[in-house]
Amino acid sequence: MYLKPKGFDRVGIVQCFLAAFFVLWFLFLPEKGIYFAWPVIPELTAMFLGAGFILRCYFGYHLWRDQYWYTLRWSMYGDFAFLGVLFITTWWHVLEVNWNLQGTGSGLRIFSLVITHVWLLAYSFEPLTIFLLHPREAEADAPIPANLSEGELLQPLKSALLAIFYVGTALWALFFITPEFANMRWPWELNPFDARIMSAWFAGSAIWSITMYFMKDWAEVKMGVRAILLFLLGLLGVWVLASFRYELTHTEIAGRQGIVYELSLGMMILWLLFAYWKQEQARRKR
Repeated sequence: MYLKPKGFDRVGIVQCFLAAFFVLWFLFLPEKGIYFAWPVIPELTAMFLGAGFILRCYFGYHLWRDQYWYTLRWSMYGDFAFLGVLFITTWWHVLEVNWNLQGTGSGLRIFSLVITHVWLLAYSFEPLTIFLLHPREAEADAPIPANLSEGELLQPLKSALLAIFYVGTALWALFFITPEFANMRWPWELNPFDARIMSAWFAGSAIWSITMYFMKDWAEVKMGVRAILLFLLGLLGVWVLASFRYELTHTEIAGRQGIVYELSLGMMILWLLFAYWKQEQARRKR
């Protein structure tokens, strides 16, 4: 079996722990998002990013610890999309980052400046590093050996992946190209910088899903399906948490948009969970 290039160990460990730090910050201290690399407001946007970085933490751990390439190769093109959107958005809005935070003490201002440089360096160099490390040998794309195979992809999973591809692409376009219009249709207030950053997860999910759709074996996509499930469950979890934490009704949060948001997340989660269960049932019967 083709081994994972060793350079991914370093990328994975940095990604895992950096993403874990962002998860803790955004989920437990969302009101402090104004001190991030740029002012992340409102708090629901910070919590969305926290849920998104759960996926990055999970994937970074596997990028660091997995031994063979076949469990990771589903991720590369989606990673290029995700990191590419972050790269473009960060430099597009570079004048809006916290270069000189005002109205606070020098310690917090220095901390914010450090986080700003960490973000800029991480998401400028990570896409370049991933591109250079990506294996180009024919063996990297070889089929799964029979002794490692866990069965073909079933139609419920392929249908769910196709749905995520369509929805993710549409949401990426909405958030990245027309963030002002997205702000009229989303359950909470958005600004162009935050909207374009958020769109990276939609772009990544779309490309990850369509990549897995064209793969052949459950063994090579299982980790990717778990990652997307973590993301969707995280989004639904922070929405429910926000409803209790801020004692807001659906009407106060967003009205009909909020109800559509949570129902859409719930339906997609149930669909993916059912597809995952079907794949595992088929694997056990082999």
